[in-house]
Amino acid sequence: MQKKTNSESAPSVKRMSVKEDNIKHVNLRDNQREYVQQILKNQITFCSGPAGTSKTFTACYTSLLLLAEKKVKKIILCKPIQESGEKLGFLPGDIADKIDPYMQSYISNFKKIAGDELIESLVHYGLIEFKPLAFMRGDTFDDAFMILDEAQNATFKQLMLFTTRMGKSSKVLVTGDVSQYDIPKAHAGLPGFMQLMKGVNGVGEHIFGNKDIVRAKILQEVVDRYDKWRIDNPEK
Repeated sequence: MQKKTNSESAPSVKRMSVKEDNIKHVNLRDNQREYVQQILKNQITFCSGPAGTSKTFTACYTSLLLLAEKKVKKIILCKPIQESGEKLGFLPGDIADKIDPYMQSYISNFKKIAGDELIESLVHYGLIEFKPLAFMRGDTFDDAFMILDEAQNATFKQLMLFTTRMGKSSKVLVTGDVSQYDIPKAHAGLPGFMQLMKGVNGVGEHIFGNKDIVRAKILQEVVDRYDKWRIDNPEK
């Protein structure tokens, strides 16, 4: 969907602002609320945990909360462009068409929280924007909430590149599941980058465990068994 120019979009952006009423129906679990508090009190937050723990959902909720409270002016979404174990081949269209499949996990979570119409308008007018890592060098994002999801597939240099795009009055959130790499494990930068940032004032960390899985209950046992398999098969 093509964004309008600033002169065209300004009046409509005001009408399409996020209100706390848009998100107040969301009921978070205790650990999710702790995750939100980590984000609110820190400038940079790292979150890790298995699939199904609502890392992305809670990140999207928090970004809309910050937008509603006017603590940020826009939401920047990012994700390593990495396919999950299979090659999709050439994707037709312009850059927006090519990155759209990678944005859909964000958009589906946003729509669960605030509905189709509002989210489509926020995307259309640039209040929610997806930025590929490859095109971020040289950018600085002021008054923004920046989310890097699936960060287990980012290299150390990519994590540094993303984090250092943070400008004035912005927040950075980096989330990932270190049990599900789609790149060679030796290239994955998230564990080492999180360790390097420990103890920096303004940097927070939140960890979800298997007990925090909120999707189908069977996933807890699936993840437990997968974790045991990884320990027995470290090279796979």
